[in-house]
Amino acid sequence: MDFTNQLRTKDALSVRQALLSACPVRLRPILMTSVATIAGAIPAALARGPGAESRIPMAVALIGGVLVSTLLTLYVVPCVYSLLPGKK
Repeated sequence: MDFTNQLRTKDALSVRQALLSACPVRLRPILMTSVATIAGAIPAALARGPGAESRIPMAVALIGGVLVSTLLTLYVVPCVYSLLPGKK
């Protein structure tokens, strides 16, 4: 949202125009970070052997949390931002 605010103040864009400009720019870094985190947790989630039973739930929770937070970041936060009144 900081990038969206920068566009609004620097270029004097409306909220909708700033969101439409900022969201595609920020999509790739968000997805790359999320995919890298999930890919790093997959081996622990699929682990077998001694001690795996204590690491599997943590890895599954991590994967689920990152998926949910990514969806919130990409969809819910911009929608809420567009609905809330902000400084003009």
